[in-house]
Amino acid sequence: MPTRAGWGVAVFGAVFVVAGRLFGAVEFLVAGSVAVAAVVIAVALRRLRPSRLVVARRLTPPRVPAGEPARVDLEIMNRAPYRTPLLRLHDSVSGTRGVHLSLAPLAADEGRVQGAYRLPTTRRGVLELGPIRIDDIDAMGLARRSHTVDTRVRLIVHPQIETLPPVRVPAGDDPLLGEELKASLGLSDEEFDGLREYVPGDDLRKIHWPSSARHGDLQVRQFRPPRHGRLSIVIDTRPPSDATLSLDRTTAVAGSIAAAVLAAGDATKVETTDGRTTEMVTGSQQLDSVLEFLALLEGGSGSIHPSVPTSVGTVVAVSADPGLASDVGARRRFAQRLRAAIVITVEVDGWGSTATVGSRSADWIHLTAPGQLAAFWQLGRSRERVGT
Repeated sequence: MPTRAGWGVAVFGAVFVVAGRLFGAVEFLVAGSVAVAAVVIAVALRRLRPSRLVVARRLTPPRVPAGEPARVDLEIMNRAPYRTPLLRLHDSVSGTRGVHLSLAPLAADEGRVQGAYRLPTTRRGVLELGPIRIDDIDAMGLARRSHTVDTRVRLIVHPQIETLPPVRVPAGDDPLLGEELKASLGLSDEEFDGLREYVPGDDLRKIHWPSSARHGDLQVRQFRPPRHGRLSIVIDTRPPSDATLSLDRTTAVAGSIAAAVLAAGDATKVETTDGRTTEMVTGSQQLDSVLEFLALLEGGSGSIHPSVPTSVGTVVAVSADPGLASDVGARRRFAQRLRAAIVITVEVDGWGSTATVGSRSADWIHLTAPGQLAAFWQLGRSRERVGT
């Protein structure tokens, strides 16, 4: 179809043709005819010689903490036996106007061109990329032909994760410890511990096909003695902890703890006070599902759902409610309701200020700046007061 410039030239040509016929001006008639013919020929060429392109997209890395750079590399190959015209590419990116790139003409028979761009990762969330629209533009810019390449990828922008010491979670004396996780996956082996990605050489009989279909790659059951620690991390999503900035802080704390628990070989899940939850997972390979949950977490409600916490084991609660930080009684009632061994409160308004310092007691951690959690993260032992 004609571009905006093409429509302008066509209208200009039509006006000159009409004027030439009315006034008998041959010059007007010739100029108008040439203009109209140029547009018609440009459109016909785009119809008769469409581009045949193959697009490969590479996302590096597939998940990033908020604020870290993410790069998308594109490689476009021409499969047609003729040179392409100028190409304009539009890659859809959720929550933005998308990305526009101009690409040089490609040589015939597998001519290639590469392009790259960076994605905005200032806030946690999930960015959906694709489909890609490619416009063939003729040399004079009078006509274009668009086609869509249905290639899609997702970028998980998760909260910043702080590296914590790998503290083991107490296994406790629950005789059914580990049974809930096995039952949720439909497995009965006494030593089932979790899932991990398949590597060459693994026993094919250990592949868990339902999880493999859900994740898009092969997931293998791994086994070990079933009595391992389980930690539920409950994020307070009651007002004012449901505000976006508050959730940015609390999800970062929850993600850091989950990563440390999985790295230590224990199982974990993340819940919210309004009843949203991940599955209980184990193994560092399963961290992605937790990070995606945290990346998408928004909003909340004013009450604690009756089912929370949804599993046995150790519970850690994370809140950005300043009332819990200042009121010992309210914090104790909150901990008792959730069976929380530790309540972590996070400063929001004064985050990073040198006027306040973080602290820890046996059952309470208060954070006022980034980087403090590693100094305080222990289960059951108090630490000295630490400044920013």
